[in-house]
Amino acid sequence: METKNTSLDRRMVAGVLLILAGGLLLLDSADLLPFDLRHYLISWKTLLIGIGLITLSNRENRTTGWILIGIGLLFWMPEIMNYRIRMSAIFWPAVLIGIGLIVITRRSTPKGENFPKNKHVFAGSNRDHVNPEDFIDEMAIFGGGNTKIISPNFKGGKITAIFGGSDINMMSSTPSKEGCVIDTFMLFGGTNLIIPDDWQIKSEVVSIFGGYSDKRMLPVVSNPEKQLLIKGMVLFGGVEIKSY
Repeated sequence: METKNTSLDRRMVAGVLLILAGGLLLLDSADLLPFDLRHYLISWKTLLIGIGLITLSNRENRTTGWILIGIGLLFWMPEIMNYRIRMSAIFWPAVLIGIGLIVITRRSTPKGENFPKNKHVFAGSNRDHVNPEDFIDEMAIFGGGNTKIISPNFKGGKITAIFGGSDINMMSSTPSKEGCVIDTFMLFGGTNLIIPDDWQIKSEVVSIFGGYSDKRMLPVVSNPEKQLLIKGMVLFGGVEIKSY
């Protein structure tokens, strides 16, 4: 029930934003606004703010949402404050600061956020109480790599790709019966997940100018004891599942 409500909230936020944008554009077309709305509304900076607002509806990615909103507002500030500054002077500093904040927040997992069934924690002070081989914490920034999971009790973890990507091979692993959840975040990056055909996969991935696809050769009947939940957000990137 919680998953359905979360999905509904995201759709509602996106729908309200589109309706609001369309209504404002109609007012602008009728010359009922005292300023040039199209200049502010149809802009990549406003797009970042809109993506951030949609991201806020997902509690696991609220920090990322605030970061995207902050970056969008930061780029708008010189024009709003009537202060001239070269875009190249603030673009990369803002991008690097945003990426740094995302990296820091992605490496801190509140108790039970990703693993509500087993109550284990992958990061922080409780990490010594679990087997690190049962979890993944993959991060690819301006690069990538290959990782192989061989755990017979794989519980999931986090995969982050920013201007990069990685291949995660799970063919020799088995998902935990207590619950297996992978939280993904892709920003101008992508990840290939190589997963056996008999795993049952449920996706709660939010794709904005990105994509998610399962290209496995699925059998007629999958194993109900092998279940994996993939959640998270894809922005200008992709998550692809294969089985070779």
